[in-house]
Amino acid sequence: MLDRSQGAASICRVLARRWLTSVVALASVSQARCTGKRPSAGERLARAYCAACHAFPDPQLLDKQSWRDGVLPQMARRVGATTSSTFADALRNPNVPVLATTLPDRDWQRIVAYYVDQAPDALPDQVLPAEPQLDPPFFKPGPFVANLPSSGIITLLKVDSTGRRIFVGEAGTNLLRIFGWDRRLRSTLALSSPPTDVIVEPHHVLLLESGILNPNDQPRGRLVQYDFVGADSLRFRRVVIDSLIRPVFAQPLGVAPDGRREFVICEFGDNIGRLSLHRYDGSRDERQVLADTPGAIRFEVHDMTGDGRPDIVALFAQGDERIVLFENDGQGGFQRQRILARFPPVYGSMYFTMRDFNGDGKLDILYVNGDNFDYSRILKPYHGVRILENDGHNNFRERYFFPVYGAARAEVGDFDGDGDLDIVITSTFADSQRHPERGIMYLENIGPYQFKPYAFSIAADNHWTLTATADLKGNGRPDVLVGAMDLGAIAQHQRGLAGRPAGAGKVPLLLFENRVH
Repeated sequence: MLDRSQGAASICRVLARRWLTSVVALASVSQARCTGKRPSAGERLARAYCAACHAFPDPQLLDKQSWRDGVLPQMARRVGATTSSTFADALRNPNVPVLATTLPDRDWQRIVAYYVDQAPDALPDQVLPAEPQLDPPFFKPGPFVANLPSSGIITLLKVDSTGRRIFVGEAGTNLLRIFGWDRRLRSTLALSSPPTDVIVEPHHVLLLESGILNPNDQPRGRLVQYDFVGADSLRFRRVVIDSLIRPVFAQPLGVAPDGRREFVICEFGDNIGRLSLHRYDGSRDERQVLADTPGAIRFEVHDMTGDGRPDIVALFAQGDERIVLFENDGQGGFQRQRILARFPPVYGSMYFTMRDFNGDGKLDILYVNGDNFDYSRILKPYHGVRILENDGHNNFRERYFFPVYGAARAEVGDFDGDGDLDIVITSTFADSQRHPERGIMYLENIGPYQFKPYAFSIAADNHWTLTATADLKGNGRPDVLVGAMDLGAIAQHQRGLAGRPAGAGKVPLLLFENRVH
């Protein structure tokens, strides 16, 4: 098992290799600028050091204050700059990765000056391709269950179509609830930590428990088996996998050639984390680390190479934000990796899914970015949903972008019954002052890479993240479930405050009934 000190050392080695590569390429990159203007010393240093860990962040991505007071002080520790505000913090947390070749303080100040000088005073507003209409008639939104007591921090929302169940988990209370298709509560289970995912099997569930949901590097998460008792009540059976670093997503991969079950788990972590393949024989777990970097948030399994073997496509949403293809070598390994898309570290990657949007038989990527919990909590015009088109050889380019402040999740499906793919979007950080109704949006597909946008009045009552679909009425049309992520409740929870939950009185779970005939 990879312990925390080994993880930090591994990250530093990776960063050092990337730094050396960046320095070698620096001259050609800098001289190739289309303006022909010689870059400043601060820009040259930024392109060498800041791009050693992730995609180069252009100063225009944030305003001056966010760079100066939010992001740059946090980055100083990672390049070894010994500023008074960051040095003590770096000493206290051994998991913060620091470049092997540290940056002299005078050079760090040149980088700071470059970003503050080149950044705008404020970011521009989003420009939407079309003005959203309000409340489309083919959805009937309302509370999933009236007066449902909740912390307002929904961390798990999963549908089991076979058993006609809906699993709802939350932080704050650490409750897991199971509802039936009729929306009646079937059972409730109190957990030791917030649940983040569930794998449903005929006689039991495998529940992913986060350990500590707030940003941390402690290996306190676990995958736990709970057996069904009667129809829907759950009883603890055993811990299947432990010592997980803030796990957020897990799915079975299949069965290994030797008969052991295989699971892939996203351990988001904070300064350290990993994407791991686990092989489990019923008593012993063997971990194969596919990537030992933080931010693994979601993956999908597809045969991307056409060899008949399942490959893994994963999104990493912390620091080096990227979508990576892990190719199956047919011998139990996924050593060959290919970056399909890479994004600046301030983009706030949240979600992706793969669907064929243009009908060419190849999977395209729907990418969602809008996380605003970090060090620059301002409205960002580049938040939203993007369709990255596959050229047939797993090369992806952006073909469509719809701006949504704080975009968190997207549900893809034929919601209006016309045979093409529509999109439902949630936002945790919508523009609450001007357009709170855009916290939930619907994009109706009206042609190749053309969508008609709608917003929902009911979205203004809370902040929203998780989604799921289920045909609850059995009419062949997908209904949509949306879970809340109440920011006031999160702040209260993080401060450890007791008393009446901040989310009390707000609707934690919505149902959008599909009324298309």
